[in-house]
Amino acid sequence: MGRVFDVDPVGLRRQGAEFVDIGTEFGTASRRLQDRLKGLGEPWRGAEFAETFAMIYEPVRDGMFKSMDSLGRRMAGMGENLQEMARGYETAEREGLQLVGQVARAHPSPWGP
Repeated sequence: MGRVFDVDPVGLRRQGAEFVDIGTEFGTASRRLQDRLKGLGEPWRGAEFAETFAMIYEPVRDGMFKSMDSLGRRMAGMGENLQEMARGYETAEREGLQLVGQVARAHPSPWGP
């Protein structure tokens, strides 16, 4: 026997919207952080350790910025996919009900209306 599960399209849509909001806010915060750090320039310049620090820090910083941007976009994308999934479930349910109604009208019950 097949397994049965219930889907809550309203919940999927609501959580999808939350993911979109979180992803968008995360992306905005990431850009704000990047802008502020760029605005600081290279405060280590002129220090004895500057070259070594920059050699380690800059690639890590650039990789983190890239990852943060990607994470924000992916979270928002997950939210959009959840909302699309909710629409798909609602469409399938609506079409299933229409099909059952058509079958019921085409084949009257032997027990009456």
